Amino acid sequence: MTNFGELQPYRVWFDYLKTCLLDEKLNKKIDKEYYKSWNLSEIKNSTFNKWFKTHSGLFTSKGTIKIVSKVSNPQAITIEIPTNFKIKEIQREIPKLLKDKVNKSTSRFILTHQRKNIKTIALDSFLIAWKFRQKNKDKRLEDIWELTNNKIDERQSKVKTLLQKGKLRRRKLQGIGSGIKSFKNKSVIISRNILKASKILENVCKGNFPGEYSDN
Repeated sequence: MTNFGELQPYRVWFDYLKTCLLDEKLNKKIDKEYYKSWNLSEIKNSTFNKWFKTHSGLFTSKGTIKIVSKVSNPQAITIEIPTNFKIKEIQREIPKLLKDKVNKSTSRFILTHQRKNIKTIALDSFLIAWKFRQKNKDKRLEDIWELTNNKIDERQSKVKTLLQKGKLRRRKLQGIGSGIKSFKNKSVIISRNILKASKILENVCKGNFPGEYSDN
């Protein structure tokens, strides 16, 4: 799992869990037994990249294709191929043989979501807004929107190369414009985003990411 896009859901999960760990109320709700193998004490003072180097096995166990003389991995399928088979015959038969037997997760920590794809960009912005609201209880929601938007722009500058190459999609909050309607939109949007982040944080404490977080 080296692709940037494939890593993003786990990075965001890490960020939400770290937020829970650093929050006095949420910390008490974390299922410590479930997250035991995550080494929670390390997460508090670590970056995702550093932590993932020693914990990537929690989410994937890809392995390599190889010829074996005996079964050494209970999570693998050993295939016997007669040496007189031609490559084209093998390529034709293997997919039929392995149908419904591979591409199954062997990890205990699986992403839980109702949608087809996890929108990490949105989840990221929800958490940013939530954090700003915790630190700025006296500010208007429109101000939280501006702080969140500026933070996203700041982070975009750090991944400029990935954006230019099309490997990462540019992030942008909704509600941009002028006049009363724009301010109302910003207020509604940021309020919903904060609520969604709160629900996801609660889900993460229980071991679900992102879980259901609809504001409907």
